[in-house]
Amino acid sequence: MRLTTPIVIATLSAALIGGCTARSSRVHPSGTLEATETDLASVYAGRILEVRPQLGDPVRAGDTLIVLDTELLRLQRAQSEAGRRSLQAQREVTRDVLQQARRNLDLAEVTLGRTRALLEQGSATPQQVDELQTKRDVSAAQVSAAQHQLDALAAEEAKLDALLAVYDRQIRDGVIVSPANGTIILRNSEPGEFAAPGAVLLRLADLTRLELRVFLSEQDLDRVKIGQELPILVDALKGEPVTGKVTWVSDEAEFTPKNVQTKQARTQLVYAVKLSVANPDGRLHIGMPAEVKL
Repeated sequence: MRLTTPIVIATLSAALIGGCTARSSRVHPSGTLEATETDLASVYAGRILEVRPQLGDPVRAGDTLIVLDTELLRLQRAQSEAGRRSLQAQREVTRDVLQQARRNLDLAEVTLGRTRALLEQGSATPQQVDELQTKRDVSAAQVSAAQHQLDALAAEEAKLDALLAVYDRQIRDGVIVSPANGTIILRNSEPGEFAAPGAVLLRLADLTRLELRVFLSEQDLDRVKIGQELPILVDALKGEPVTGKVTWVSDEAEFTPKNVQTKQARTQLVYAVKLSVANPDGRLHIGMPAEVKL
């Protein structure tokens, strides 16, 4: 018994030391630097007249990047505008017709009323009353027809107004502007080419702040928290650390991405973590490998 006791104690001590060593060992999850990218495309088909920025050019929000040919749209808009003016002229004529029909109806009502009074006095005949009543009914029908015609013209004008608004929007969309500050990292269009709807013409990236995505096991997840600043080693900087800020920690585990080297590592469940890395001097580039020191 005396011989075994020290062996047990030594074994337990080694296990504890080993456990502490495993937990306190430093973790250096790695990944590649990425940027927030925006693909710029046309919303309708058209021929490209201008592509102003070159590959690698910095642009600012609101800068004109691409100009499409909108001449056909402008001609179609002019045609619709001419139709709208014609409708407005027809509405003015119909308003005059409606006013005259209302005056005729008022006169017919008055005349019919007087003739009915004369009929009661014996100074008019029933036939005269019937004829005036028919005339009154015709005037009322004319008023109704003119009003309906006016309503129909108003509806047509509203339809043309909507069509003109569509043309105006399409003409505005013919000039593609930068939605934010950034750098052109893909130029996939040239003047004279045909832009298909949705096809990427330019790609814009914010290179002033990059993003590093790494993966941590569940036992190491308590090493990071939102807002925490951590040192990051970028291979290209030869050991000079930069600072990254934790911006997101996944709340769901996933299998390690397939680009991890070993099959055993790919079968492990891990949590994704994103860090934002400032790049004011432009030393960092998309695709650079980097690791986080925990």
